Amino acid sequence: MILILICLLSVNPFYEANFSSLPMRSVSVFSNPGGIGINTGAEALFTYHPDKIMAALLLGNTGAGIIKIDTIKYYEIAVGYKLPGAISLGYAYQFGDTDTTNHIFGLICHASPKLSLGYRTTIGDKKHMFGGITIKPFQEYLFISGDIEYEGINSIRNYYYGAIIQPMDGLKMNFYADQDFNWNAGIELCFGKIKLAGAYSKADEKFSAGVIISAQSYKTSVLKQ
Repeated sequence: MILILICLLSVNPFYEANFSSLPMRSVSVFSNPGGIGINTGAEALFTYHPDKIMAALLLGNTGAGIIKIDTIKYYEIAVGYKLPGAISLGYAYQFGDTDTTNHIFGLICHASPKLSLGYRTTIGDKKHMFGGITIKPFQEYLFISGDIEYEGINSIRNYYYGAIIQPMDGLKMNFYADQDFNWNAGIELCFGKIKLAGAYSKADEKFSAGVIISAQSYKTSVLKQ
């Protein structure tokens, strides 16, 4: 399962799923359950990569998802709740075709309009955690993100960094990489209740794509007169 958590960072076409400080709604499933409690609603997510297929569903403060890698399937059931103020907490239970199960705790803190903090850890036998930060120096036009990963069983330490440029509401261009500069670049378009995303991964030289269909509208200027 630890391999799965690491793998997610390199192939998800939605940038927010790749950093612990950014997920919300359906993007939080298999990412950071703390984001499920932020701007709750109802939506479905689907992503495709030649090596991985993911689907997720969000209803209010509850989310569920499935990931298929080759012939192996993994599942997650998650809940999230936003406390009064800036902090949102979440819990997820992961299980699948292997004997391993995981309990995931997540936290996101929107400390200010320009600063978001995130943390995710595996509770129990595994010692696996992510902690990160996103700053928005120019409000919604530029996001700069960074995450640190630590896995205690095999003493894995990694860091990830990236940025979003949003020249207009509903259009995002992103770039993110790991410490070995295995980079990914992508674009996201929002049409109100539908989001489309695509990304290219230099590490495996493959493309991935995703779609979100939401009952609630996201802010966008794409295709508007």
